[in-house]
Amino acid sequence: MASILRSGKLLRHFAGFTRNIVVNSIRDAESGTLLQNTPCMCSPFQHGYANNVAPKADLSLEKQIRRLDQDVRRVGRISRRDIEEVMEEIRSQRTATSSQSLLVIRCCGNLVPEELPEVRTALVQEIWKTLNALNVPMDISHYNALLRVYLENEHQFSPTDFLSEIESKNIEPNRVTYQRLITRYCQQGDIEGATRILEFMREKNLPVNENVFNSLILGHSQANDLESAKGILTVMAQAGLELSADTYTTLLCAFGRHGDIESILKTLEECEVKEIFLLDKDLLDVVYHLTINGHGDKVDAVLAKLRISTGFNQDAVNVILRLVNKGYEDTSFKILRIMPRGTRVDGQLVDVGTFFIKQLVKADRPLEKILSICKALHDEGLNTKALLIATEAGLQHGKVNNAIPLLKEMKNAGLPIRQHYFWPIICSEESSQILNIIRRMQDEFDLHPSAETIRDYVIPNMKEKNLDKIVMALRDVGVSNAVAASAVAFMALTENKLQEAAAIIESYRANYTLAFFKQPLNQAISVTNDYSSFVRFVRQIYESVENRDNNQNEQKSEQAATDAEASEHNETESGVSGANDVVGNALNDMCVYLRRDCVQALENVLPLFVKEGLSISNTNANRISERIGSEMTPLISEYLGKLSSGELEPVPLKNTQQRKRGLESLTIEELERFIVNVEAKGENANNIKRFLITACFRSKNLEKAEQVIEKLKADNFNMHVGIYAQLLDLYTLHGKSAEFLALYKDLQAKDADFVLDNFKTLRFIDLLLKEERFDEGIEFLKKNKKQQLPEEEGTFNYESIVWRLLNSLAEKGDSQKLQKLFDTLIENNYIIPKNTLLGPLVKVHLVNDNIEKAIETFENCCEKYKSTPWKNELACRLIQKEDASNLQKLTDLSTNIHGEVNSLYDLVFSFVECGRIRQARKILETPGLRTRPHRIDSACERYRNEGKVQPLEGLAEATKDLGHIDRNKIYYNLLLSYQQTEDTEKALGLWTKMQEEDINVSDAFLIKLAEFLRQKNVNVPFVVPNVVEENVTNVKPVASISSQRNVNIISAVSEPRQQSTSSQFRKALLNRDIEGALSIKRNLNGTKLNVTDISRLVEQLLRADRLSEANKFVEELLTNKQRPILKILKFYLNKVAAAGDIATLDRIDKLIDDELKRLISFDNRYCNAYINAGKAVEYIQSLSDDISKASTTEDVAKLAVKFPRGGALGILAKHPEVLPQFEQIAEKFAKFNQLGPINVLWIYHISNGNETASKAIWDKFLSNAPRLMFQRVLQTAREQKDGRMVQTVIDQLRESKISVGAIGNAYSCLIDIQINNAEPEKALEALKTALKDVSLEHINRTALIRLKQALLEKKKEFPYEIPEKKSRHDSVSSTSSEDDDDDFSPKTPETRPQKPNQKLK
Repeated sequence: MASILRSGKLLRHFAGFTRNIVVNSIRDAESGTLLQNTPCMCSPFQHGYANNVAPKADLSLEKQIRRLDQDVRRVGRISRRDIEEVMEEIRSQRTATSSQSLLVIRCCGNLVPEELPEVRTALVQEIWKTLNALNVPMDISHYNALLRVYLENEHQFSPTDFLSEIESKNIEPNRVTYQRLITRYCQQGDIEGATRILEFMREKNLPVNENVFNSLILGHSQANDLESAKGILTVMAQAGLELSADTYTTLLCAFGRHGDIESILKTLEECEVKEIFLLDKDLLDVVYHLTINGHGDKVDAVLAKLRISTGFNQDAVNVILRLVNKGYEDTSFKILRIMPRGTRVDGQLVDVGTFFIKQLVKADRPLEKILSICKALHDEGLNTKALLIATEAGLQHGKVNNAIPLLKEMKNAGLPIRQHYFWPIICSEESSQILNIIRRMQDEFDLHPSAETIRDYVIPNMKEKNLDKIVMALRDVGVSNAVAASAVAFMALTENKLQEAAAIIESYRANYTLAFFKQPLNQAISVTNDYSSFVRFVRQIYESVENRDNNQNEQKSEQAATDAEASEHNETESGVSGANDVVGNALNDMCVYLRRDCVQALENVLPLFVKEGLSISNTNANRISERIGSEMTPLISEYLGKLSSGELEPVPLKNTQQRKRGLESLTIEELERFIVNVEAKGENANNIKRFLITACFRSKNLEKAEQVIEKLKADNFNMHVGIYAQLLDLYTLHGKSAEFLALYKDLQAKDADFVLDNFKTLRFIDLLLKEERFDEGIEFLKKNKKQQLPEEEGTFNYESIVWRLLNSLAEKGDSQKLQKLFDTLIENNYIIPKNTLLGPLVKVHLVNDNIEKAIETFENCCEKYKSTPWKNELACRLIQKEDASNLQKLTDLSTNIHGEVNSLYDLVFSFVECGRIRQARKILETPGLRTRPHRIDSACERYRNEGKVQPLEGLAEATKDLGHIDRNKIYYNLLLSYQQTEDTEKALGLWTKMQEEDINVSDAFLIKLAEFLRQKNVNVPFVVPNVVEENVTNVKPVASISSQRNVNIISAVSEPRQQSTSSQFRKALLNRDIEGALSIKRNLNGTKLNVTDISRLVEQLLRADRLSEANKFVEELLTNKQRPILKILKFYLNKVAAAGDIATLDRIDKLIDDELKRLISFDNRYCNAYINAGKAVEYIQSLSDDISKASTTEDVAKLAVKFPRGGALGILAKHPEVLPQFEQIAEKFAKFNQLGPINVLWIYHISNGNETASKAIWDKFLSNAPRLMFQRVLQTAREQKDGRMVQTVIDQLRESKISVGAIGNAYSCLIDIQINNAEPEKALEALKTALKDVSLEHINRTALIRLKQALLEKKKEFPYEIPEKKSRHDSVSSTSSEDDDDDFSPKTPETRPQKPNQKLK
């Protein structure tokens, strides 16, 4: 070819070409960044690459594109994941601009060096196919980009076929197209093919540039004609082209292919002579070509020529990755060894080679080679974690053959082996081999699989569907009953197989917990409505907890039988065991999950629990009642009362082993026989008789109770008044009002002070109301008036009785009797008004259709009790009656209590429920109305759960074109609602409507709609995204984690990237959607959010006054040795201290070290908690005890560090009675030269004007102190405008060792106070006095400026020149008064500097 080109004819031919030659370097056109002469990758394309510019796409896609560009510029490579994320974004948007699509295509070549060429080619082909499917507009630039990727990946394709495809699309090839087709022929060594293209370019009069000649050099090299390759340089010179570094690099690589090291070195010398500068990247390309062509032994000579300039490491990484992919790790290791290493702050060298190790594993290199390189890296000190990194990479990439041996090496090296290391192996293996992996975990690694491993990874990847067989199979490989059964039951619940799950935990007894099953159990009951199976399931958890409690407390249970005095007294709240709380928690969780739909569920579930004889705590009963609110029904109230009464006994389960029974569990007949036997032995049976009476009351058997009482009276048994009180309650239960009153009069005759407790009183009132004896009931309430509210008032059972009394009158529409009864209950200390109890007062007027009276009552409740009972029902009624004035009044009243935004959103929902869409929209369009996404989301879910489609449709209409509201969730909930009603036409219509309204249809929406349409055999008219549905609702199949393959393995090395989930979580927090954030966190399935995300969640919870939930997350972080963001941790501790929650602070105290305690002033906050808990005196006593026990200087020093100075001042301010005791404490500290407490005492006295006491302390302890805390005094003086207080401080400071800066600070305060008191003359005199002790620079500049202004206003002169403002780094704080009181050790010593002639003592 070179000889042909040297002939005159062809020389003239090329001379013609040169008239139109484009002289540009490949470096300018095709290196570094991806776009020619474009400053940013996401900028519009230039030079005709993209002629049809599509509209600008979503910003998130632009951000990802920009990130790709930044990565290319920074390190010269990107990852496959980056490309896939961009494509995922394009798929979700179902569109991309022409330039964006061009970018993604271009990224699939050498910019992804860690992937094999064939993988990159498959990726670009998939992208090409996707873009075509999306009908993204593409021109010749896209085909040229595809060509380049094919060339870089050395993909085998036919240039003629490629050209034909372009022409078939009616797209005109340009010169770039022909240049790259020439390169393709030259890669194959096909010079004839390249010549044909050249001739074709000549015919079309297309210019030829340096790229074509470089391709010809490559072609001759591939054809084994190095002479002709070198001859191209002569031709280029004759054609007037200047030889560049790219041409010489191409020639050097040609020599490298043939191992001609002499020509390489000679050419390098020639370049030096001609001053052609070759980059390190160019020389590394030569090394690459030498190595892959079998000449790796000759690379040392080229490596010696490297300059190791800036950016070398990134170029080296790219070449190493490509070499490893080709299987040449030895040369890669050589390059790695010469890469410069960074240095840490402590002077240690940074580990290198992590990318190298990972690539070795990813490329499936031999295990022996990987281990030998890991050992060499470790031995040479290049990377101490090499083996750990290799193991992680093996697990991440599912390289099972390598992963297990690498884990064994880790074990042999003494490194810990953890559960999650095996998760990717389980996911990667065939289902038939999974159990073998479990066996190997135990046999070879002594690691027993956890419930999480079995639940989330093993079971979902097994093909077996029979649950019992799964349990048996797991047991056969050594998995315990508890783990196997729990995991299988969990999986069954996630698949909504509630009945099968209940059967499993009934068949396999283990220590089950409610928290473990909470989410899937509620999901299953919401889908199946299988209430009996729900009760069966919860019953087994109850039994599990009960058995565990009994085993731990067996001895205590036996002893408890001898102590039954409490049963003789009036009823109080029943003690609820942990097992009983299981039922209450389950019901409460169900209500939270089902929201208002829980009313129907409760009406079905509660009777079943009562039938089982299970109980719940009053706390949970109250919570359930509060959640139901105005939807409370008499049936639910009745059953909640029974469940929380403490009177139910669990019905024995079938096949349950007989447990040892206490006296409290024996029946009446059994107790009677027991008494006979005991008395026959001559022993005292009085204690057993108490249990007999209690058993009679518990059984509600009135006749038997009367018989037993009469018999005991005949036996001279001491009948306590509490027994008669319970008999009164039994009369009420059986409707025996006459007998009740007769016995009650007898008791009052015997004991004039006898008063019936509120429970029994209200039950009797209920009976009287049923008998239409209202007035007698009111009188009875008054006769039993209490001096104060009893403790049982706060229990649900009690409030339920009150609500039933009030609600029964409300439903009858008897407002007068209702008001009279309510007033009587309030006046006689029976109740505290709450929203639930106030509801009937409004309801009764709505029953009577008396709107004015309802509004009047509502207003009274708002003003008097700060409650808004029955607000939504009242608002809906007003809307229906078009009563605008009263509706405005209702909203104003609500605003005063709940705030304007919440009240307006409530009004929006009321309008929507009434079908008044225009009015709802008008509110949402209110300027300045803050968006509350969680309010809209919760309303959508409530409407969907209640099956209310019309309000959902109304909400969608009301929010139309409102850009500040995310309407995706509204439409998604609408879709789910239509799915429930099986309305395919409306469901499909949503998709069309969303397009019309320009709403971005999410992948989750399309997937859900497609599933629904296919179920109904309706054609799907769109491309269904092939992605996992995201958590757009608060329901997510927990088992979906099994589909994840790339799991982070070793947290010490790196954390997994869960970008989409983390972004969703952060977005929820940004929108203050706490429930959404919590839902996302619950559904992470083992993946952990970072400390910052959890800290932000804690902050939101605190701002929402959800302290108990915040406690959980903070303690979880600290337990895991993680530290929340310091600012948020301080905010949290302030909240805990303000709540007086000492117990929580005690737990926190054990989880943090002394350094962190100092940073967050923990001891001050601990002290504040005691103050807010009303236990300040106890805290002072604890300080006294601690200092009394301290006997050494070290002991006292430790106590001094912990001493809460700010908190101690707070105690003295609120509890002056502890002053003598505190003085003793402070003096004990002072004896050991610890002056912090005595300093606090001095501040207290001087702040309260006790000059004599403060002077005595000063003279005795503080006059020679090197540092002093007095900022609090100055602050108090400023607040009180008390110049005398500051003057007292100054007088005592002047002769001390305190720095001049500190004294200047005190004078500055005095000057400020006198200016504020409109006494600038006095302030000027104070300044003159100050200058006798300090210089003008030590006076606060702001004080000087204010003084000057005040004097000028009075037309007086300020006789000093104010010093220039010092820069921050020039000024050094010299006073402890400028430090926070919580900081015990000032950073700058606060002593006056020694004069030159003074000697240091």
